[in-house]
Amino acid sequence: MLRGRWLIAVLLIAVFPPAGCGRGTARTTTSKAAKAAANIPLPEWAPKNPSPEFLRAARVIKTWMNESPITDEPEAAGRAIQIHFQRALVPAWEFFGTLTDAQIEHFRSTKDLRIGVKDLSEKQRAALYRFFDVWRKEFKGVSMANTGFGEDWLVDLYKSGAKEDLSNVQIEFLIRGSGRVAMMLRARLADGTLGPRCPVGLGDM
Repeated sequence: MLRGRWLIAVLLIAVFPPAGCGRGTARTTTSKAAKAAANIPLPEWAPKNPSPEFLRAARVIKTWMNESPITDEPEAAGRAIQIHFQRALVPAWEFFGTLTDAQIEHFRSTKDLRIGVKDLSEKQRAALYRFFDVWRKEFKGVSMANTGFGEDWLVDLYKSGAKEDLSNVQIEFLIRGSGRVAMMLRARLADGTLGPRCPVGLGDM
């Protein structure tokens, strides 16, 4: 299952290059929050009324999820899977948007931010678990050709050695050489080493 999750991460991070459509046109919403941040370009899949945390993430991360996906699935099925990813990215961006100013600045300057789940604030932990819940809802019973990616992040983390309360899990935000932003979760094992990565691509810098 974790190997399948890695394949999906590759798809998310690397296989959405321009394919004729290019980047979709960014839009702004009519919500009060968006009006207050009218200069922030939002992806086509942004919520109608984006949260302050989503807008905060949008100041840092740019989307590539408007682009046509390249998958082994027929076009209609590939588009349906892309929509599931877009819906799951909303709470992922909102979780990123709960980072403190200092954490975001550290991420920008070093291209690598590592946080233990046990060190998350109550708000950050709630946002992380909301991402887990939305992912589970979006991908329950959903599969893609030649992959077996996990439907449930918690199940995958537990299988990779995470404790029930995730107190030994490390979250890493990093910027790859391509400029793509990834979020990775790994359990620290009893021998001090880190278990397999559970990654998801968030967008571009």
